[in-house]
Amino acid sequence: MKTLRAIAFAWWAAIITIVCFTLAMLALPLNPGSKRLSHRVASFWGRALLWGAGLRIKIEGPGTLDPNVTRMIVANHASYLDPPTMLGAHPGQIRFMLKKELMRLPFIGWYTSAAGHFLIDRDNPREGKKLLDKAVERAKEYHWNPMVFPEGTRTSDGKLAPFRNGAFQLALSAGIEVQPVAILGTYERMPRGAIGPSRGGDIIVRVGEPISVEGLKGNPGRKIMAAKVEEALRAMGVE
Repeated sequence: MKTLRAIAFAWWAAIITIVCFTLAMLALPLNPGSKRLSHRVASFWGRALLWGAGLRIKIEGPGTLDPNVTRMIVANHASYLDPPTMLGAHPGQIRFMLKKELMRLPFIGWYTSAAGHFLIDRDNPREGKKLLDKAVERAKEYHWNPMVFPEGTRTSDGKLAPFRNGAFQLALSAGIEVQPVAILGTYERMPRGAIGPSRGGDIIVRVGEPISVEGLKGNPGRKIMAAKVEEALRAMGVE
């Protein structure tokens, strides 16, 4: 039964991804600056993908996701289901911080590059600084919310992995608040190595209170912010 479920999800994921990301690309010229319409298609893709697996997004407090305030969203990363969950959950526009190499991937890679997601070049510090400055400028101009998984990759055991402190530099450079978000239930349904969700049900998106970056600079500031976010995520149920 699990195998059949995984095969059905794989077909659904392929179809909905091709359709939605083609539409999202076609919508980009309609809002060349903010790209709002295109992002709405991407948000629909996130919800539709989960719907095909019998999964529902349930948003809880104590904080709220405000579409009118630009913040860096920071979440734990347990599954391939996390990005579509956040696209479907956030009422505003989010842009993921991604490795530059990912733009080579068909459909998703092409779209993330064209849609203004924040591509980071870790191998070229000078180029990386230019990309960071551009990301800060766009976030402020279009009220985009940078979205980062500071662990860098999906957890292999469901536990919170060590953070990469550099993930917080954009928030410090832009002077925007950091909002921790605990994504609960994705690891149990589709852990690393699985080809599809094992069962349906609720995915909990637990939103924390925003954390100010005021007075934080450089590597010491990044370390302080990483510690604060980790503490917040664990308080919200991330192990």
